[in-house]
Amino acid sequence: MKKPRVSFSKDALLGLLINHGEKFVVALFTLFACTLAWGGVEALRNLRPKEGERPEAILDNSKKTDEHIDSVKIAPDSELTSEKGLSALVSPWLSVKVPPASRPLMLDKPLFAELAKRSSPDIFPVEDLQAVAGVIAIAAKPAPAGGRQAAADKPTELDVAAAPKGGKPGRPGQRGGTQAAAQPVMPIQPVGPGPSGDMSGMPPAADVSLGQPKLLPYVVVTGLIPVKKQFEEYDRRFVAASLHDPNIDTPRWNSYRIERAEIIPGAAEKWVPVDMKSLARQYSAEWLRLQSEPMIGPLQLPPELEPRDRAVAPIPFCSPLPQLADGSWGFKALHPWFVDHLVREHEARKAKEKAALEVAPDDVFGGAGPVPGGPMMGDPSAPGSMPTNVDTGMGAMGPGGGTPRHAIDAMEYRLFRFVDFAVRPGRSYRYRVRVVCWNPNLNLPTRHLADAALTKKQTLESPTSDPTPATLVPDGRQLLVQPVKKDALKKLKPGLAPVVVLGEKPKGDAFALRGLIMEVGGLANVDMRANKKGDPRAFGEDLVTDRVLLDSRGDRQDRAETATAGKPTPPPEPFEMIFLRPDGSFEFASSAESQPQIDRYRQTAPPEIGGPLPAAAQPPPGAASPFGNPFAPPAGAPR
Repeated sequence: MKKPRVSFSKDALLGLLINHGEKFVVALFTLFACTLAWGGVEALRNLRPKEGERPEAILDNSKKTDEHIDSVKIAPDSELTSEKGLSALVSPWLSVKVPPASRPLMLDKPLFAELAKRSSPDIFPVEDLQAVAGVIAIAAKPAPAGGRQAAADKPTELDVAAAPKGGKPGRPGQRGGTQAAAQPVMPIQPVGPGPSGDMSGMPPAADVSLGQPKLLPYVVVTGLIPVKKQFEEYDRRFVAASLHDPNIDTPRWNSYRIERAEIIPGAAEKWVPVDMKSLARQYSAEWLRLQSEPMIGPLQLPPELEPRDRAVAPIPFCSPLPQLADGSWGFKALHPWFVDHLVREHEARKAKEKAALEVAPDDVFGGAGPVPGGPMMGDPSAPGSMPTNVDTGMGAMGPGGGTPRHAIDAMEYRLFRFVDFAVRPGRSYRYRVRVVCWNPNLNLPTRHLADAALTKKQTLESPTSDPTPATLVPDGRQLLVQPVKKDALKKLKPGLAPVVVLGEKPKGDAFALRGLIMEVGGLANVDMRANKKGDPRAFGEDLVTDRVLLDSRGDRQDRAETATAGKPTPPPEPFEMIFLRPDGSFEFASSAESQPQIDRYRQTAPPEIGGPLPAAAQPPPGAASPFGNPFAPPAGAPR
């Protein structure tokens, strides 16, 4: 008998699956059923609940527990704590007293305090930078004879002291270090605000001794130098350092870099550094003299804190101002923070003087009242005295003394000011500043420094300040509104209104008034050729403003002549106009705001609108002017 042959061919496997496939399925199903049956038997044997796990037993235990909780158990007398004196047993543990050592230990502290290494201080930027633009007439130097400038009149820097020459500067306060620079000396004038908030004390009228005026557009950039904050930063870094010297560890401002960006619609801002060297030469060549500012001394950096590098910053941190040919700078040359500070100081000084006068006896020689040598003699502690930067010998901050520390802490900021005349009318600008200070770690031994590289840096720079908002430089032309007399108003045709135009003279570099009669939608351009015989529309020199009158409202009649009639009349609506500038912005003009400018420049107006009389003192020929007859006698005057 032959042995069966096992074959794993495709046909053999297929035949096995066809002949015996149902047997394999039945066998698998039987095996699965047996497994389930065995699991059930094991569950019946091992998973039956015990006597204590039955529901009846659980409920019985819960009932007993509730009864035990609700029952009141009174402890026996033997277990009461009051009888055992528990408080006496616990009291020693409540306050633990450690007995002092029998004798003091002499070596329980280090002989020297642990000192820190010197690090690089943070330099804080100028805060709250602001810009104000306008057009002014400065007192310019007269043109030299022959067209050539004399040797004595050559442009020089604004600083009185010369710039340091050559050599690597050492540490401030040490040998070879940069010393404090002398500041421009300004004439002293009586302290106190002048009319209309004028801080210079100069009269608003033009000074004929100032020479030929020159019209210049300008932008005054002002900011706050955080002096107190910078001193606190230096104290935090160096007071506990291994090498601390007050002559070195004092912030000293080296220079500043100011950048300007012209705002061009649709283009990205391009910041360009301002060339301060060329500006300083231009100022020395054009300015006749400096504006007197008697109250600016306490607001600016003291000289010992500003040893500037004149090769980088020839203009001080608080730039001087040129003398104006007409009026003065006033509060627009100060940051608003300092304006509020001066107002508060003025009010506090007046309150102190008032209190001193109330308590002073009648006998001023009794010792309690004002005596000679008080506020009028320059006592800095007396009421009404002006704070100065005089060295009192207390807390000197630099070599040879300096500003006392309490004077720095008394005022948190110092004034940063920069005057930019290199701007063009009708354009908008933004400014930003970066401050540079001398490095207090320069040339120090490296064993005192946290990083050896700190001794190699000559200066430390602050981050760039936040830029100013966009400032539009005006063109110096201003539209003013003035009510007219009742008789002249009747002669005006419906829809016409008189306008006073303030602008520069064609020759002479000064401001002058003109007159113009226009209607809504017309251009406010003064053109004498447009005058018709018997119907003049323009008065004065030609001037192009390209402003368009959009609308006007209010009472055009001057009610001053009817105010004395004896009958009370309600105040009229103020006369106002709105104009459209060439750049798309609007310009408002009201009679209340225009009157000071008209009164200021009235002498420059033509006779038709109330200017000075002609040489013959006769009315000019032509039709009656709607601005009123300047030659008519006042109402009620004898004829």
